[in-house]
Amino acid sequence: MNTKYENAPPRADAMIASMRAIGYDLPMAVADLIDNSIFAKAKNIIIKYHWAGSDSWIYILDDGNGMTEKKLKEAMILGSQSPNEERSPGDLGRFGLGLKTASFSQCKILTVHTKTPEGEISTRSWDLDHVERSKKWELSKKAPPGAPKIISDINNVPRGTIVLWQGLDRVVGRHDSDDENAMNVYYEKFIAVREYLEMVFYRYISPPFNLSITLGKEKLKPWDPYLKSNQFTQELSNEKYEDGTVKVIPYVLPHISKRSSSENDIGAGAKGWNAQQGFYLYRNKRMIVSGGYLDLNIKPEEHYKLVRIMVDIDNKMDREWGIDVRKATAKPPDRLRPEIEKVAKATRNEAVKVYRARTGIPRKISGRNEQDVWQRKRSGDKIVYHINRENVVIKRILDELNPPASLIRKLFHVIETTIPHRLIIIDNSEHEDCHVDLPPEINMPSEGLIELCKELYNNYRRKNKTHQEAADIVLSIEPFNTHPAYRAALDSMIEGE
Repeated sequence: MNTKYENAPPRADAMIASMRAIGYDLPMAVADLIDNSIFAKAKNIIIKYHWAGSDSWIYILDDGNGMTEKKLKEAMILGSQSPNEERSPGDLGRFGLGLKTASFSQCKILTVHTKTPEGEISTRSWDLDHVERSKKWELSKKAPPGAPKIISDINNVPRGTIVLWQGLDRVVGRHDSDDENAMNVYYEKFIAVREYLEMVFYRYISPPFNLSITLGKEKLKPWDPYLKSNQFTQELSNEKYEDGTVKVIPYVLPHISKRSSSENDIGAGAKGWNAQQGFYLYRNKRMIVSGGYLDLNIKPEEHYKLVRIMVDIDNKMDREWGIDVRKATAKPPDRLRPEIEKVAKATRNEAVKVYRARTGIPRKISGRNEQDVWQRKRSGDKIVYHINRENVVIKRILDELNPPASLIRKLFHVIETTIPHRLIIIDNSEHEDCHVDLPPEINMPSEGLIELCKELYNNYRRKNKTHQEAADIVLSIEPFNTHPAYRAALDSMIEGE
């Protein structure tokens, strides 16, 4: 008898309660289960969800390899595999906890029903209420009430696995099935699930893998963070580290003027343009981090929102990169930090050039000041903005109105002292360039401004300027440099000659 040590197993009910608080949300939990399906070599994954109040359920069905009864029992044991054990190159797990922690974070009843290629069918189920009552790790060999009919969908695949969640206390709460508001909230949760899965498994549901994942009735579509189908996306030179086990590919996305309206919406992602900038870390092509600068001393900023850097690592580097159980956080190892940071800063330098590029940048007119509507000036340690009284268009409009000088001063003072600086910054961080480069149909100039543009153009033509010279001068004046309609109007004049 060993008198030096004694067995001290954790209390089952206390351990389960602690595991439920690891920090998964619904999209993360579903993604963790899909990892298992991918490792099982599934080609098709179906996620279904059903509203029935407190009897609502969610399941993930795949046509992967399935498990023998022995393998299923092992898979249902907490900590069934040490994170230090050697893993298959395609294994997306690490801690031997994903199936259980992800499921327990959302539900009280977890049932796994699986079928091998030989037709062997096995079932195991955890009921957390039973564990709490018995205070024992008692795993049921039978499906719980209400489950047999649902898990019979295993018959729709030659082999595979169904993971069924019931008792969705963390997803549904305590609501009756006829609670329409709760039902709507339940179904809306799966919009976030869709966006998350399309992002995390982007490379699996794209060629050459072409994994099919169906959520509800719709097949997932890959969300490409890099807009690689756009010819103006720049792929900068890639780098490899650690004998090729770490691969870094920086991308600079196109300026807003080089993107379609649908690309603007798609490129913004779930978090918006500003928050989606930075690193995209993939472990075995499965996304772990989507945006941000890891834990480097770099902050997301408006002018760098076009930066997206792909980082690939294999599943032997989890500990070094600090990947957690949820597969939601990571940080580069100390030896790679200088190189990773250097790539980030170089990419930001290229991105800011694209961001600042504008179609129709105002030019100088024969030694005169630029014809911007707004002038930027320094007042002490502050930056202030004034309306340019010398702007040709503003002067012309004021001449037509001929208001008293005192009224003009009052009007300009009101406008200049009420510029909503903070709102502009906030709006631009959420909606890229919301105050400039608007779609032509939204920012269409008035006929009066187009006529004024033509009038100024004619004045320069009468001074023996060529069409191109006159057009360049006029189109260097704000607001004539803000919309293609002005150029079209001037070009139509020469075509009519």
